[in-house]
Amino acid sequence: MTSETRPPLGLNITKALIDGHNFNVAAAMLSASGVVDEFEADEGGAGITLFVPTDGAFGDLPGNVRLQSLPADKKSVVLKFHVLHSYYPLGSLESIVNPVQPTLATEDNGAGSFTLNISRVNGSVAIDTGIVQASVTQTVFDQNPVAIFGVSKVLLPREVFGKDSAGAIAKPGNPVVGTNFQPPETSPSPENSPWLSGPASSPSGFHEDMKSNGERFRLQSCIIALCCIGLYLLV
Repeated sequence: MTSETRPPLGLNITKALIDGHNFNVAAAMLSASGVVDEFEADEGGAGITLFVPTDGAFGDLPGNVRLQSLPADKKSVVLKFHVLHSYYPLGSLESIVNPVQPTLATEDNGAGSFTLNISRVNGSVAIDTGIVQASVTQTVFDQNPVAIFGVSKVLLPREVFGKDSAGAIAKPGNPVVGTNFQPPETSPSPENSPWLSGPASSPSGFHEDMKSNGERFRLQSCIIALCCIGLYLLV
């Protein structure tokens, strides 16, 4: 029964993508990198599941993400990040028990790294990388031991494009990674200003000085008046 449900091993993944008519960029990258040979070699055993971005998904990449300029080893890791080392038909993805799934990149870099979080959101399969969330848009090929699904976005691993890397991308609503914005120092409010603590909005002691100066002026005026009267009487 198993041999009847499995196609002959050796599916040409690149040809399957080209036949899908919307995955030319992914097909070219897989062929140029050589990782497609590794994918096809992994078709035996537990099988594989590929999440392939559409041509439009590559066109929607932010300007600071240039996959073609990545070193060959990182480019290979990003491509392997799109592949699960198990066969999952669409129904299995929709009811997956463990949402955190390792990828082929996990096998090369250690447990816990380069994982995908797969869940069901608004009736479709969502794939979260920690940076972007894509959705499965179509089934390109689904026959044990190989499943190929088209996805709406390029799956960017946080280990390559996250906050600790040079190609960090900020999610909408989040601060840009690497900035350390400090709010300006709070200026004292008018009622707390030292220049407004006394009556009539004057510095402390101002009115006391004015009062003493006025008393000295009146005393001096009285002395001058008495002197004038004395001189008048003498004359």
